[in-house]
Amino acid sequence: MRTQALWFYAIYSYVLNVHAASWTAEIPQTISALQGSCVVVPCKFNYPDREIKPTDLTGIWHTTNQDIYIYHPDSSKVMEEFRGRTNLIGDIARKDCSLRINHLKKKENGPFIFRIEIRDFDKYSYKDKSVSIDVQDSPASPRLTVSREVKAGDAVTASCSVSHSCPMELPHLIWSRSGTTTNQSEELPNGQWKETSNLTFTATNSDHNQHLICTAKYQQVTSVQSSKILNVTYAPVRVEVEPESTVVKEGDAVEVQCSSDSNPPAHGYQWYNTTGTLLSEERIYKLHNVSRHTKALYCAAINTEGHKNSTPAKISVEYPPSLGAESGCVAEITGVNCRCLVESRPASRVQWKLADGKTENSSSVHSTDGQDSATVHTLHFHLGFTDVVSCYASNRHGHETRVLETNQRGVLMAIYLSGAAASAFVLILVILLLWKCSRRKKRLSPETGLAVVWMNLVRNANRSAQMMSHHRPTYLHLCFSIRNR
Repeated sequence: MRTQALWFYAIYSYVLNVHAASWTAEIPQTISALQGSCVVVPCKFNYPDREIKPTDLTGIWHTTNQDIYIYHPDSSKVMEEFRGRTNLIGDIARKDCSLRINHLKKKENGPFIFRIEIRDFDKYSYKDKSVSIDVQDSPASPRLTVSREVKAGDAVTASCSVSHSCPMELPHLIWSRSGTTTNQSEELPNGQWKETSNLTFTATNSDHNQHLICTAKYQQVTSVQSSKILNVTYAPVRVEVEPESTVVKEGDAVEVQCSSDSNPPAHGYQWYNTTGTLLSEERIYKLHNVSRHTKALYCAAINTEGHKNSTPAKISVEYPPSLGAESGCVAEITGVNCRCLVESRPASRVQWKLADGKTENSSSVHSTDGQDSATVHTLHFHLGFTDVVSCYASNRHGHETRVLETNQRGVLMAIYLSGAAASAFVLILVILLLWKCSRRKKRLSPETGLAVVWMNLVRNANRSAQMMSHHRPTYLHLCFSIRNR
């Protein structure tokens, strides 16, 4: 057994030595490359071992004609159409013969052969390991992958990759959507590289049915792109009542419907008023005999992902004028103030009709509680102007009139009585003043004093209380008057 093992080891060592001593190379037979871009031909070679390691190695690339060089350390020996566009990027000392060709042209498809020349030893062309280049007119579309279905709010990861032959000029991968991106490069067999860009973003309802596009841009060729349509599931959004604005006449019927945006589409609907009462579970809701007191409505749309309510929608109901019981007049010393409370939609035109047939417009108008459907119209006039006024309101749906009493008789009577009382009071004061003055005048007989008093009273009896208050004689004036008589 030991003899057999030694024999096997000897044979294995011989095979290794033979292999190490042979002229071998590892070069792909065909490489795909893009016209206008660069191509890197990976190349590894070997040569028979020597006791002394060679120090002067020359790597050359040529066509099938050994004398036509596409690369040579001496550029003057390189055929003109390749001159300045080829480089030996491998380290010959490390047995790396990789070649780069820049700005590849369509006809430059090979085959190309590597040749090694070792000074003071040997030279060899690896003809059995020639490489041909498949020059493509345009790049292939990127390979794009993304989740088939995602939910709004979930993180989505998409991947975009392209293969190429030029690691020095990487294609630029651009996404149509913003997010976080990471890029990586990977070397593949047969002279190919793979460039990958990963995009991460949070899906929203706006992404649904949108094209996610990945564009690959090469430095000297036309861009190419791939796209995927995103399928994002989300609860209802933009729930609305249609039509948004509805104007109907009181007593008519109105039909409204609920619309929403959701994926999947809404499978259920509910209608409520502002008090929270459930009215219907149909997409279309019909109201019969609407009135001015019909409350605002809102609808809810429901799907498998959730539900959402619309904003309340007010139905604008038009109706003829209605005059409120609060309408009336109030009489004061400064005059009569009348107010007419009118509820209508659209707003009414209001006029005041007086007893003598004259028509007056409202002196002021204001809305109640900020609503345009109820307004207060007011009118002011002097006492004694009229005993009755009428408030007349009209719009395109009808009209109404209310007769209002001014209630000013009591105020006029009170003013009359107060004036009479004031006159009597002033009269008493005058008599007292005159009596005092008559006592001071000793030579004046009582009869003469009373006569003078009486004459003054007669002279001022017809003056009004207001005139007497502003022009009554003072105590000295009256006394002076009496003394001179």
